[in-house]
Amino acid sequence: MSRIHFVVKETAKIRYQAEAEREGKSLGQWLREAADEKLEAARPRLFTVEELKAFAAKCDAMHPPGAREPDWEETKRLIGEGKLSSARKLGLL
Repeated sequence: MSRIHFVVKETAKIRYQAEAEREGKSLGQWLREAADEKLEAARPRLFTVEELKAFAAKCDAMHPPGAREPDWEETKRLIGEGKLSSARKLGLL
């Protein structure tokens, strides 16, 4: 096992120690857990196979059987109409 030493203000150490005691932990344990939580939060979340299957089923349930995705040309037309409408409202056309 390795040691890490770092400098903190005395007031910070007191706050850390008080929180560790409230949680029934040593300061070292509390700091290790805080560092591990920070690392875990920064790591991209990977999904399990079950979670991905559940997500796919949820997506499938949102569309009736036999439904089709909008045609790409239709989608581009609708986007263009929205842009034109916005430009008119802003007085750009």
